[in-house]
Amino acid sequence: MKTKRLGALLLTATLAACGQLPLDFLQPQRSGLETLSQQIGPDAGRLHFDFEFDDKADAAEGEVGSGYIVVSRAGKELQALPHAFEMPRSRLDRQAWMDFKDFNGDGLLDFKVTRLFAMDGKLPVDSLYQFDAKTGTFAQVDVVSNAGEIESTAPGCLSLKLVNAAGHAKQENHCFSPSTARWVRAKPEVAPKGAAVARVEAVCDPLTPELIGCRRARIEQDRVLLTMVREYRMGKKQALIGLQGKGYAEAYARTQDLDHQSWHLYRDARCAAQVREQAVAVKALPAATELCRYDWSRDQLRRYKDQIARLGDGKSKP
Repeated sequence: MKTKRLGALLLTATLAACGQLPLDFLQPQRSGLETLSQQIGPDAGRLHFDFEFDDKADAAEGEVGSGYIVVSRAGKELQALPHAFEMPRSRLDRQAWMDFKDFNGDGLLDFKVTRLFAMDGKLPVDSLYQFDAKTGTFAQVDVVSNAGEIESTAPGCLSLKLVNAAGHAKQENHCFSPSTARWVRAKPEVAPKGAAVARVEAVCDPLTPELIGCRRARIEQDRVLLTMVREYRMGKKQALIGLQGKGYAEAYARTQDLDHQSWHLYRDARCAAQVREQAVAVKALPAATELCRYDWSRDQLRRYKDQIARLGDGKSKP
C-alpha cells in the first residue's frame, strides 16, 4: 500500500511539474484578437471571425503579423482570407479589429480591416471584403483594397483616401453598380488652389540603420508601391482591353496582382536569409532586415515608375 501511495505521489508531482512547463509549441499561435460574431443578413445567418497566424508569421516584437481571417458558422470553417497586420499591437483594437458595414448597399454586411498604419498622422491602408449572397462567402474588392483609407460615405458609395506615387494626398470616390455588380470610380473633383498635400517623410540610414526609423520608412515605401502597382494594373488593363479584349485584360490584371503578392513574400523571405548570410549581429538583425526590405521596395518602385512611363508613351507591350 505504501508503494502504491508513493507511486501516486510521484506521478502527481511529475504532472504538477509538467504543468509548470510552457506548452505553447503544442498549440496553434494565437493573435490575441478576440473572436467576433456578426449577423450578416436575415438569410445569411450569424458568422464568426477569428484571426490565426500562418506558419510564416512576422516575428517582429510588438507587431501582430500575418495570417488568416477565418470565417466560420456553428464551428464549421467556411473560408480563410489571407491578411497581414503590419502595425504595433497598441494600434489595433483587439475587441473591434473589423469594421462591419453594408458598403455596397445590398442589405448585407461587408467588412473592412486595416492592413497597416504608417507613420503618426498618415493614412492607414484598408482592405474591403464584400459578402456574396450566392456563394455565402466574402471576396476582396481589389479596386479599392490595399491602397489607402476606406470610408463609407453613402449607401452603396465610399471614399478612398490615399497617397499617390508622387507623395501627394488624394481622394477617390467609388459607388457600387448593381446592374454590373462592380464598383465604379466617380470622376475626380478639382482640388481647390492652395490645398495642402501630404508628403512621404521617412528616413532609413543605410550606414546606421535604426529599427523604428527603417520600419516606418519601409511602411511608407510599401504604401507608395501599392499605389503604384494599382495605378499600373489599371492603366495596363485599359490598354489591353483595346488590344486583346476584355477577357485577356482581366486575366492579366489578376495575374499581375498575384505577381506582386508573390514578390512581397519572396522579398521578406530573402531579406530574412540575407541578413543572416552577412553575419549581422543578433541585436542588429531586425533593423538590418527592415533596411533590406526598404531597399527592395525602393528598387521595385523604380521599376513600376519606368513601366508606367512606357505605358503613358504607348510603348508598353502585352
